[in-house]
Amino acid sequence: MSILVMASMLLLSFGGRTTSAFVARPFAIQSMATTSWSNPIALKKAKKNDNDAEDDETVTILQRIIRLRGAVDKGYGRGGKKLGFPTANLPASLFQDALKDVPTGVYFGWAVVEDESGTIEGRNEEQRAVVNVGYSPTFEGEENKEKIVEAFLMLEEGEELADFYGENMRLALSGFLRPEQKFPSFPDLVAAINNDVVNAKVALMMSPFTGLRIDPFIIDPCPNAEGEVWIGKDGGDDKASWEFQDMKDAIADASF
Repeated sequence: MSILVMASMLLLSFGGRTTSAFVARPFAIQSMATTSWSNPIALKKAKKNDNDAEDDETVTILQRIIRLRGAVDKGYGRGGKKLGFPTANLPASLFQDALKDVPTGVYFGWAVVEDESGTIEGRNEEQRAVVNVGYSPTFEGEENKEKIVEAFLMLEEGEELADFYGENMRLALSGFLRPEQKFPSFPDLVAAINNDVVNAKVALMMSPFTGLRIDPFIIDPCPNAEGEVWIGKDGGDDKASWEFQDMKDAIADASF
């Protein structure tokens, strides 16, 4: 049976300017999966005026939540310098086993940057994230040699997060926006990323995605009171680890 979700009009701002409004109309989480990973959810863009056509935007809810924890790597330095979207990358060499069967594409979910001291602003707080998993094919001749995770944290207006290279980050990916693709130009790529950011913001304000903000993986202290760090059930160690959990169970765990 489908689960119907109602949401009201959401006006979002990005980079200090108002983006196109999106209306989230009733949509269904289908009981039949389209892939082994995801189920479709339809979102619709609001019409600016009566002459505009309505465009469907589709996101998917993952059948299994993807949880990753590791130290942020410096990566290739391309997200901020060339595209205006600084990304936090997880080391490719430590997550190849985790990513082996994960389809390339643009995902979204929640993130937290850890601070054991509890004194650094912006740390230990859940953040919205839009995440590319793949090879960055638009950077012709500079493509990633390995599948990597590049996370752009969508901060609130006026909020800042100082560089956190080398610090531990936890990512919980719950939704999928689109497959990774090679764009004909960087402006085309930037336009696509802007659209990804808007769609991710909309989705993360809807059930079930918004409820996963309080996933224990995201909100529980790490290390915990006993000094233990989170280690995923599917691989890795206290430095870098991962797990995949059935989405229904993940939603239940975040509904305490």
